[in-house]
Amino acid sequence: VMVLPGKSRDETLAWFSLARDRLESGGTLLVAMPNTAGAGRFEKELSKATGNIVSIQKHKCRAFHASETESWDEAIFSGWRDLAVPREISGFTVEAGIFSSDHIDPGSQLLADHLPAHLRGKVADLGAGWGFLSDAVLRRCPGISRLDLFEADARALACARKNLRQHEPEVTRLSSPPCYEEDEARVRFHWHDVTTGLPDGGYDAILMNPPFHTGQATDVDLGRAFLRTASASLKRGGKLLLVANRQLPYEAALEASGLSWRKIAEDRIYKVLFADKR
Repeated sequence: VMVLPGKSRDETLAWFSLARDRLESGGTLLVAMPNTAGAGRFEKELSKATGNIVSIQKHKCRAFHASETESWDEAIFSGWRDLAVPREISGFTVEAGIFSSDHIDPGSQLLADHLPAHLRGKVADLGAGWGFLSDAVLRRCPGISRLDLFEADARALACARKNLRQHEPEVTRLSSPPCYEEDEARVRFHWHDVTTGLPDGGYDAILMNPPFHTGQATDVDLGRAFLRTASASLKRGGKLLLVANRQLPYEAALEASGLSWRKIAEDRIYKVLFADKR
């Protein structure tokens, strides 16, 4: 079984256990990853469970493997297996490997603390993750009639469904199927790549904490793509509310997209920007 780990420690160790569960007797567990992603550290972790490891390095990457024997430490694999189980942080359901899976992102918290209470109508959360900002805006703004969450990570979106369940009214099932359709719900979930544009537009407000990494590398253009999508999807007079690291040059991108912006708040690391579509 071959494992190609991501960035998360807990996710990688959980994948080691899943790979172990799928091995035939005497099978080989193979891992390949860049050195910059912690290959050496994870090789040491796997060796604790398997003993002897065969490892090769080339082009700043590492591949290491171990073949199953009776000496493997199943207690270690069992502990790693538990890391794949969804967990709770501050009352929200999360799981290993999704963004901000062990704490509430401080940037998102800063934006949540400055959300105005008067937002209403049709609202979108771009790159919604496990739903923290969506929960905050629904609590703060009773005038929201519809909220669309767009998220490319299906695991995070599944967590968001659980975390926002309280904001949907109970449905009385008088028949089967129920007497309302999914597209009539107040809160709607979209497994979607925001950089490709949105399937719908005319939003009164859009909020976001845009990503700026592709893999391990900083990718400012990814955040700029989110801004372009937001601008194209707002109605005239609509509002964009976003948080970003202070050093990211999003102000020029907002102006280029026809949005007039102002800085609402900042701290040592983050800034909150509000913008209006002219």
